[in-house]
Amino acid sequence: MKKTTATLSLDALRRLQQTFLQRVATRDRENIRSVGFTPAQLTANNRYGVAAQFDVARKLKRVPQPRRIEPIETVRLLDRRTRHYQELELPTQVRQIREVIPTGVAIATEDDRATTSLVVRWTTVRPTPPKPDTEQPDDPRWRWGLLTVSHLFVGRGSTESRHRARVRRVAVCGAGPLTIRSRVVVRGRIPGGPDVALVETGWDRLWLSGFVREIGSPPLQVAAASDLRRWVSAGTRGQFVGDGVSFPWSWQTYYPTLSIRGLGRLEQVVACKVSADRNEGKQPFGPGSSGGAITAEGLVIGIQVAAMQPRFDVGYAQTMEVSFAWVEKKLRASALEVVAVVGSTDRTSIT
Repeated sequence: MKKTTATLSLDALRRLQQTFLQRVATRDRENIRSVGFTPAQLTANNRYGVAAQFDVARKLKRVPQPRRIEPIETVRLLDRRTRHYQELELPTQVRQIREVIPTGVAIATEDDRATTSLVVRWTTVRPTPPKPDTEQPDDPRWRWGLLTVSHLFVGRGSTESRHRARVRRVAVCGAGPLTIRSRVVVRGRIPGGPDVALVETGWDRLWLSGFVREIGSPPLQVAAASDLRRWVSAGTRGQFVGDGVSFPWSWQTYYPTLSIRGLGRLEQVVACKVSADRNEGKQPFGPGSSGGAITAEGLVIGIQVAAMQPRFDVGYAQTMEVSFAWVEKKLRASALEVVAVVGSTDRTSIT
């Protein structure tokens, strides 16, 4: 993994993306779909180790000068601290992409589904009470639930049905039910996002169904802005945990914003790829996988929301930096914690 001497803030990357979209993408509006940032080799003129990646519908061998994306694009960026402009020379990459679509199927039949891999607990009590433990696991001041994608609940017929979900149990005792009931507490607006929803259920149901193994275990850490800044230039590798599957992935691209058909323009999206030799002919980010978690370096990075057709080996996840903070604000929670990432052998599909 490369070491960098400096990183660009997420705000700086957002402003750079706006500049590229306004100045470069306008050269070929019909072909250039989006602009993101990917790791690049450090040079004297590129001390941030970042390249601008232009996603195009069709990669052309010969491009007329007025429409050409130069190998090095020079941009000016305002340093908000010093109020002076700095001139950046960013190498460019041009990548031909297929259509990116939401992979949680729109609900219209009983077979439609998405995935949930993240168990959370929260409280609205202030000051924040002690965390639940084996002595008092059913502390009523704490509530429990699972995170999934908001687009799972778009398109249902009645208002009542949009606020209910059934979650497949990880463990089933004897002739017990195969699912547990839950209700939607908050969900992002689609299109526009964030593409996240929280469904609430009881801690006892999660415990008896195999979602939570240790009540008193410390919460998992969520990736912060500083981690994202580092990975934009250094890259990373991690794990995707979905519905009964787990795949290793490698960092591809960071998008300050990205438009996805059906989901609108989402903030802070990470593209990650599962290598062909590890894919084994499967579709790791295929339909129904939305809501799975991507993790790296012991941190929860985000929730997968979409994938690239037709192989579905490139997944797109919205960062927890955006979605987790939004859920916490909507709940007016004094504390919101990720308790567990349900393991790769656990089937936790929401239907």
